[in-house]
Amino acid sequence: MESISYFKTISVRDFHFDDNDYIFIKEDLPMGQADVNVNLWLKDTKRFADLFNAILFQGKAVILPENLYPSPETTAVSLQDTQGKNVVKKQYRDIIMNWQDQALLMLLAVESQTAIHYAAPLKVMLYDSMEYAEQVRVKWKERPPRLSSAEFLSRFQKNDKLIPVITLIFYYGTEEWDGPLELHQMFDLGTEKKHAELMKKYLPNYHINLVDVRRLKNLESFQSDLQIIFGMLQYSQDKYALRTYVANHKDYFQKLDLETYHALGAFLNSRQLMEINVEKNEREELDMCKALEDIYNDGVQDGMEQGRRSGIAEGEASHKKEVAFQMQKLGYSLDAIAAVLRESVDGISQILAVVG
Repeated sequence: MESISYFKTISVRDFHFDDNDYIFIKEDLPMGQADVNVNLWLKDTKRFADLFNAILFQGKAVILPENLYPSPETTAVSLQDTQGKNVVKKQYRDIIMNWQDQALLMLLAVESQTAIHYAAPLKVMLYDSMEYAEQVRVKWKERPPRLSSAEFLSRFQKNDKLIPVITLIFYYGTEEWDGPLELHQMFDLGTEKKHAELMKKYLPNYHINLVDVRRLKNLESFQSDLQIIFGMLQYSQDKYALRTYVANHKDYFQKLDLETYHALGAFLNSRQLMEINVEKNEREELDMCKALEDIYNDGVQDGMEQGRRSGIAEGEASHKKEVAFQMQKLGYSLDAIAAVLRESVDGISQILAVVG
């Protein structure tokens, strides 16, 4: 029995000013590095609580930071394959916390995505199911000595209850999400609409809770710095709007902690922001406003150098065309022209074809 593995992918995101401007930020980040920085930032209990309060309760402070406790992010479940052998399946959650509110206990999880995941409903369903399977396993280990035959076969007592799990897909990619939002959207139910609707009644469904942070509405539902950061992401494709937004919130962006600085590097896909000296005192405040200006100025210098090199190359190509044309008029063979210009005969033929 083959195991199914899911790998997070980091998309390449290009930030352009306009058709004639220089590229502001265009970098490939190592796979997983962006998610790691974002997850470290979101693990802060104030931000984590604010995220769920905004999405689940329209900003009401229902989930309090002091009522959140870390939960193991790795879960292993032992299953039997078709040959009866035990196979251990592991899942690695990005973030998962216990929320204890008086008698209520829930598990709140976040899965970060920089790229669209076209099997997201299945992925989340497997993650949540393995979490429930682990709860069943723990309860079975703590079972009383006397059980009914049905309870023994179920490995679950009649009055046992599971701790609910709510998972958010925290998507911060630049492309608008066009993946499925529920398991039903992943099925091929044929072209007969009547039959498809009938089958859906009997096919279990599984919905995902998508948080597309670049396109969120009602940002006022967030009470922490999530509101400022998510607001910034809505301008990240426009250099001028981004710089204006950061300048308008300079009191915040001039005094960033290291985790926020690195998270912004992930959101903006900027290696420069993510590779700031991690040995600095973590209490030191970092200035995002200055960093953006430095990145912009570096981009301008790189663009000017690329333009200079491009101009030289274009001049050389134009010179070769003129020499080839004049030599042909004087009756030189293609071999002779190619030898003088240090080009292949095919290359000279293409040059002369364009000139002609």
